[in-house]
Amino acid sequence: MATFAVALVIALLVTGDAKARFTSAIAESNVFCVIFFMLTFFSIGVLSNFRKLWEQGLGKLAAVYFVCLFGFVIWVGLLISWLFFGGVKPPLAN
Repeated sequence: MATFAVALVIALLVTGDAKARFTSAIAESNVFCVIFFMLTFFSIGVLSNFRKLWEQGLGKLAAVYFVCLFGFVIWVGLLISWLFFGGVKPPLAN
């Protein structure tokens, strides 16, 4: 939360000349956005231990989790990421 607050203050105090430098820095940082986005879904897959759930009798729950993950969560996450990383600004970013 503190990092967000500092970034918000900096963004609100930036003047015209500094905006050009920040714009180029943001363009460079998009590579890291893509990498961390991929790592997020990779870690979800790595941490999902379906075999352990099946052994404990939670096979149906594991199946529901699997269907929800691939049928809903990933697609919603992809849509939101596509919107925000594709240049769509949040409603209050005017």
